[in-house]
Amino acid sequence: MERLDAVYLVTTPFQIMSAISLAVNRKERADLYIDVQFAGVEELAERIRERQIFDRVHILDKVRAIDEIRFAESTAKRYRKMLYWYRHVDEAAAEILLPDREYRILYATHYIIPASLLMLYISKHDLRTKAYFFDDGESSYHMEKFYNSSRGDRMAKKMVLKTKKDRKAKRLYVYSPEVFRKTMAQCPLPVFQLPQFSKNPVVQEHLSAIFDVTPEKGIRESVVILDARKGEILSPEDSERLERLYERMTEELGPENVIIKRHPREKKIENPKITEYEYQTMPFELICLASSMNKKTLVALHSTATYNPKLLFDQEPRILLLHHLFHRKGWDDAESDQFYGLIRETYRDPGRVVIPENEEELFRVLAEIKREQETPDPAAEGER
Repeated sequence: MERLDAVYLVTTPFQIMSAISLAVNRKERADLYIDVQFAGVEELAERIRERQIFDRVHILDKVRAIDEIRFAESTAKRYRKMLYWYRHVDEAAAEILLPDREYRILYATHYIIPASLLMLYISKHDLRTKAYFFDDGESSYHMEKFYNSSRGDRMAKKMVLKTKKDRKAKRLYVYSPEVFRKTMAQCPLPVFQLPQFSKNPVVQEHLSAIFDVTPEKGIRESVVILDARKGEILSPEDSERLERLYERMTEELGPENVIIKRHPREKKIENPKITEYEYQTMPFELICLASSMNKKTLVALHSTATYNPKLLFDQEPRILLLHHLFHRKGWDDAESDQFYGLIRETYRDPGRVVIPENEEELFRVLAEIKREQETPDPAAEGER
């Protein structure tokens, strides 16, 4: 049995970037496990392998334990599937783990399905493996459930472990420990700085090669709409209303000034009224390497990508957030407001972070943006 420093469990391109930054900065000998939840995984995995950052890059595709829990048709069925696989956790772990590998540290963003199964497996067999969590964007800063498993989950695990202790995560890495300590003061985990890849040329070189970052993939438009996974957080009616709002905003500002970047895990949407960013799976954070966001406006229902230009690159785009205009399933507006209020405090010009209360206020802000477009700043031309 070969023992490595770490294994990283990831589900998104953003998590892959963070895993690479951690692994390179900590000089770990590690494996990367990619749970398939976005398009283009095979090609991306091959590019990661070519960079030789990780010992093995393992794709978790069609893993029965994961799929049966994730795609259960109701909460009750999901709980029954989870309980079944907790009872058969050895079989689940055998499906997930590469053979003949042990790890000193398991990294995950929170209690995602493969992480929950493997942490139970580690507890059951008293393995010498610690679990660490790392930044998964806005939700990492105010969703307490990320760090505390549910009562039902704890009861299910107790049935499997009996007298053995359920292992918990031992530490957390985030891009802004200062913000996290204000929004999640009750979190018991020790919090550490997640290395910013913008400050490490080696990591930047890896990411540019893996994601094929080129100047041509930069964004020239002054307004960038960062679309959400509407189907997950909005009703069908609100999803349609948000898309129509995008169209009205584009018409107000001029189609030549607006581009939309769809969420990498959102189904393709064809809307001829809005220019779409061609490289859907390109992480927005890497677009910031190809084009500065300082003179741009980022529009989103909510999105990690809106504030990462500031946290990762000290760029200060105008941020225009739409979450007060819609009901988001599973999200608390007060928590989002607190979080973005703290992001606002990090800005040299806090007025560039705006949360309209209604569409009338939104279009007043758009009118101000339009006036700015009609009187271009010469300095902005050099930053595009």
